[in-house]
Amino acid sequence: MAAIGVPGELRASPANSTIRVVSVLIMSEIRLLGEGLALALAREGSLSVCGYSGDLAETIGKIRLLQPDIVLLNATLQAGVDIIDRVRAIAPEVRIVALAVADEPENIISWAEAGAAGYIPADTALHDLVPFLTDIIRGEQPCSGRVAAGLFARLRIVARAGNPGTGDPSRPVPTAREMQILRLIGEGLSNKEIARQLNIGVATTKSHVHNLLGKLGLQTRAQAASWIRGHGVGPSRLDPAPTPARSRR
Repeated sequence: MAAIGVPGELRASPANSTIRVVSVLIMSEIRLLGEGLALALAREGSLSVCGYSGDLAETIGKIRLLQPDIVLLNATLQAGVDIIDRVRAIAPEVRIVALAVADEPENIISWAEAGAAGYIPADTALHDLVPFLTDIIRGEQPCSGRVAAGLFARLRIVARAGNPGTGDPSRPVPTAREMQILRLIGEGLSNKEIARQLNIGVATTKSHVHNLLGKLGLQTRAQAASWIRGHGVGPSRLDPAPTPARSRR
């Protein structure tokens, strides 16, 4: 496999030329997953696994010490989306790639809005992981037609909010994560139930709900449910039916 042409560790090739190898730091609270990925990626000549971490504090320390090109972040990590801000605050040049993301448009858009450089779908086979990372580093992101449609829908919401003829341009636009929470509020879920669905903390959920109501100029969850009905917002789809894995080779 050809080397990826971005800054990284220098390594000699069989032809005695020098190529640049991308360094990857894996972040996962599941040790078996993190160490297993580290072993699998270590066999790839275009990647160099420089470390593994299990929590945010350890990750920040290793980023400062190892200066990786990529942080491969397990998307099932609690409050994973919110972790990106902390990582980017100390290392804005590091590319964060979300691993094992469910193929749900609003979920993926949430990662993008948080600052992720790309994502690896949850149904990706292990031998397809490196090709996905290669595409992301080259500025490409393979995605399903469903996700592409979700991106267009999100752009329509943003454009409508900024158009004086269709919305209030002075009012902030809800993020994709907030829209996801808004749908769950409309389905009658409590903060605790929303936190469980999205794999985030209850305190984080409360913060999102508070910010969301403020953005929409609402006071109560009942008003939020009425807003959903009035704007034709569809139900949440957090548990999509599994789709066959794509073959990339």
